[in-house]
Amino acid sequence: MISIRMEDWELWIDDGRLPTIFASYLKNAELVDQIDINNDEGRFLFLGISKGANNNGWPSVIIAQKYSDHQQTFSPGFLVVPDTSLIFLGAGERLLCYDLEQKVRLWEDETHCGFWGWSKSGSYILMSAELEFGVWDQSGKKLWSTFVEPPWSFKVQEQILELDVMGDIQKFRLSDGVKMD
Repeated sequence: MISIRMEDWELWIDDGRLPTIFASYLKNAELVDQIDINNDEGRFLFLGISKGANNNGWPSVIIAQKYSDHQQTFSPGFLVVPDTSLIFLGAGERLLCYDLEQKVRLWEDETHCGFWGWSKSGSYILMSAELEFGVWDQSGKKLWSTFVEPPWSFKVQEQILELDVMGDIQKFRLSDGVKMD
């Protein structure tokens, strides 16, 4: 298991199995979200999250799931937004967002073929996947997304997103996805 500390947040991550003391984690958590863990197929992902030194050293939020990674080439990714206490999670084709203060799942979404990663640009959360690029705001609201096809890349300059999809470069307004000339 990997433990990561960022400011007041601590994350416990185990990709590929559930911890041997999984039952104890569940017993001590304030929010437990188990998704498809009894599915015969897929890969386990365990995520425990705490803020500060509360909950007697146990994660207060537990997210345990099985996710599809058919080609075994996609890794899970997480982005914590301290200002709004949200965490964005991507694994396989599943995307999730949680409010860690309220201890509630805000939404579940999917992306086809596989998730690549999260990044942040100003007040925008950016999601890269095999066949999709998406933008959310810091409160977890999805603003827009677009189809992409590998090889593709992106860069953000001020409020403009530049997508290079197989050599075709297009520019979009980051806030709403309106195509720029």
